[in-house]
Amino acid sequence: MRLHLVAVQAALQADAFIGPDAFAAWVLDLARQGVAGAPPDVPVLLAFPELVALPLTFTLAGGGSPPPAGATLLQAGRRSLRRDWPAVARAALRHAAFGPAAVHLARARAVHRVYLAAFAAAARDTGATVVAGSALLPELAVEDGDGARPTGSRVHNVAYVLAPSGALLGRARKVHLTPGLEARAGLARGRLADLPVMQAGWGKLGVAVCLDGWREDVLAHLDALGAQVVVQPSANDASWDRPWPQDPRLSEGEAWLTRGLSAGLRGRASLRYGLNPMLVGELLGFAPRGRSSIVTGAASGGPWCEGRRGVLALASSSDAEEVVSATVELVPEPPVAQVGGRMRP
Repeated sequence: MRLHLVAVQAALQADAFIGPDAFAAWVLDLARQGVAGAPPDVPVLLAFPELVALPLTFTLAGGGSPPPAGATLLQAGRRSLRRDWPAVARAALRHAAFGPAAVHLARARAVHRVYLAAFAAAARDTGATVVAGSALLPELAVEDGDGARPTGSRVHNVAYVLAPSGALLGRARKVHLTPGLEARAGLARGRLADLPVMQAGWGKLGVAVCLDGWREDVLAHLDALGAQVVVQPSANDASWDRPWPQDPRLSEGEAWLTRGLSAGLRGRASLRYGLNPMLVGELLGFAPRGRSSIVTGAASGGPWCEGRRGVLALASSSDAEEVVSATVELVPEPPVAQVGGRMRP
């Protein structure tokens, strides 16, 4: 079966977060750009970046208004806390959660409603399977007439996946958090059991949010469950050209493209393709950078983008909005031998 893969390199912009309608319009516009070049009668997988809904936490408080120009994430958080402190206090007491986690819990219903509605509408409009980037949300229970309510104090970096009908296929909670940063943001780790493989109409899909896509335990888990495609939504708050901290002989970008998802897919029994949509732009002092890519772990194929083994498509810049796409065949390579849980040619 053929499948059209699309990684949306979304650029943060203040106008997209001034209210639910603005956010939904931004998501829909990006989704329509994403499917514009799809071959007829070929299913589409459309993937958005990590933290694409993060600014909603600060703009939906107390009816919502954008933070002042030039405000940082920390300043925006403090401002929204002052504006909406009764709701944050109630969430803190109800869930025994304090600091940033209480802020996320207080916002959970509003963020969930806007985030899910926007991406479900985009899925219905485009007819694509949509990986909705990620949002910072707790575990939620849905009540008729009351929306979703938090059922615990743990807040996760979670990616929702929508069917072409707009129905929810599943959620993936990030397991490996960025050291220091995400813990300070009040987030809790997910478990491997929080990473289901979802059955789409065209095949099996897994999601590994950002750092999870670098981790052997996550990729082995998804591979063992039969996933054929993995989406790695990312928001990398670092220059694409800086020396990579783990090995300064490489640039940040070179490490992502040679040591990242394409390397992790090599020799897998089921996993064949990966999408890495990256967040770019600048908002609230947050300036993620990266070149979105579509990769494969297949031993043969190509032609490779820019001569990089395993890279089928690559964004042209690390800081501008762009759509990256490739049409692939979901036909697994025959296994030859298995060594240490991974197939070797």
